[in-house]
Amino acid sequence: MIKIKQKLWKITAILSVCLLLAGCAQETPDRAGSSKISEEKMDVSVEIRCDTAIKKGLTKQKKWKGVLPKDGCMLKKEKMQVKKGSSVFDLLCEVQDAKGIQMEYSGGKKTAYIQGIGNLYEQDGGRWSGWMYSVNGKYAKVSCGEYTLKDGDEVQWNYSCDLGADLKGTDKEKAKEWKEKNE
Repeated sequence: MIKIKQKLWKITAILSVCLLLAGCAQETPDRAGSSKISEEKMDVSVEIRCDTAIKKGLTKQKKWKGVLPKDGCMLKKEKMQVKKGSSVFDLLCEVQDAKGIQMEYSGGKKTAYIQGIGNLYEQDGGRWSGWMYSVNGKYAKVSCGEYTLKDGDEVQWNYSCDLGADLKGTDKEKAKEWKEKNE
């Protein structure tokens, strides 16, 4: 009986890991409602920054030495090719695979919430810290799994230590109001 339970536990663990890894490989519906991404490719660019964490002094803490880049740049702006119909989440999964940058998320593909990139997680920089993305300089109001990229889009992931109020191009008043309501 114990051996059967051990085997079931191992099978469950293996299946769980496979399902987690498959999340980045799932297909995104295209505009026609098909579940396949077009095989056509498009060029987009991506950059990952954690300047606010650096300004806050995280690199001075022993825990972050050698983990966070001193200049705040985890990935310099780089052009990548993705399949047409790809989402911002799909692009981040491509970055994870191609560049070996660690990423962790929760939720499903369409509701993906990025918990950490490059081993820097939500709340590491304080209560209101976490990852936000912008496309062409504008911060989106939808999950990165819902935002469909277009050819030439420029995606930037930024770590915020203040609910976005410390990032250029965000609605600082809205962040302030939200924090006051939820303090």
